[in-house]
Amino acid sequence: MRSFATIMAAAALAQTAMAHYRFNQFIVGDVVTKEYEYVRQNSNMNSPVTDVTSKDLICNAGGLDTGAQTKTYKVAAGDTVGFAVDTPIQHPGPLNVYMSKADGDASKYDGSGDWFKIYTMGANTFKEGDNGLTFKADHLSKVTFDLPKDTPAGQYLLRIEHIGLHSASSFGGAQFYISCAQIEVSGSSTAKPTPTVKIPGVYTGHEDSLELSIYYPIPVNYQPPGPAVWPSGSGSAPASSAAGTSAAATSAAPKTSSSASAKVPVTSASSANPTTMVTSVKSTSAAPTATGSSGTVKKYQQCGGKGYTGATVCESGSTCKAQNDYYSQCI
Repeated sequence: MRSFATIMAAAALAQTAMAHYRFNQFIVGDVVTKEYEYVRQNSNMNSPVTDVTSKDLICNAGGLDTGAQTKTYKVAAGDTVGFAVDTPIQHPGPLNVYMSKADGDASKYDGSGDWFKIYTMGANTFKEGDNGLTFKADHLSKVTFDLPKDTPAGQYLLRIEHIGLHSASSFGGAQFYISCAQIEVSGSSTAKPTPTVKIPGVYTGHEDSLELSIYYPIPVNYQPPGPAVWPSGSGSAPASSAAGTSAAATSAAPKTSSSASAKVPVTSASSANPTTMVTSVKSTSAAPTATGSSGTVKKYQQCGGKGYTGATVCESGSTCKAQNDYYSQCI
């Protein structure tokens, strides 16, 4: 068995060689927009934010200053949207998507209002022999999801964050890669999204999901930080036992649709607070193998991976390609 020092040294060396990244393009359906056309441009190149009390946590460094030069994309509640990354996600960690409604023009909004979470991607199932916890967002070049159908009409900041946990064994080591898109949502819903949080304020940095070693001892359960996803029972990436979702959700087959936008498989968030880490390295049951399902998968949606039971045939013009062991995507 390799020593703890050997494992940590190897992990640190691998992570040092990996590049940082930016979510610099907005996606609507099959359309990938130009760099920073609808995404607020940051001023820190591809460097992460590490201070969870800083206003940089809202839309990245410089993101509050570039709203006026950023276009606002008109979408409808329920549309499939997302972000493209300038280089595939290289650091292991969870991914969350939040929305905050502007009082008026999104280009003038500073994100000081209430935020609610609409989507999350957690961890993969732990396996014996793993050198560390792995995540569903690992190596993705695009992330897409559905806007909730009950999203009230108005202009919003749509905020994506990926949290690199490769150096998170001490306070302040978690790295936040953040971008905000400006969107105008049409719809007739009068729903009030809950729970809501403030950014900064949503994290202290001492959460079990932000201050931990993902290499040793390896956590076998992981809950992404922050509030529950709104609306309840939606907005999570396909579940695995390490994703922090309910047992009922992990056994449910993902939904597919033949309409204009295929829907992301859904799970229910169990709590608004992070769960306690389990750091035993004893393996849980093996991940189930995909059984397949009828239907066609839309471009940029999931089409395979260990534990996935949905459709595997991509729509015309796209091909199912493995991004990691647990996530294949139509691209």
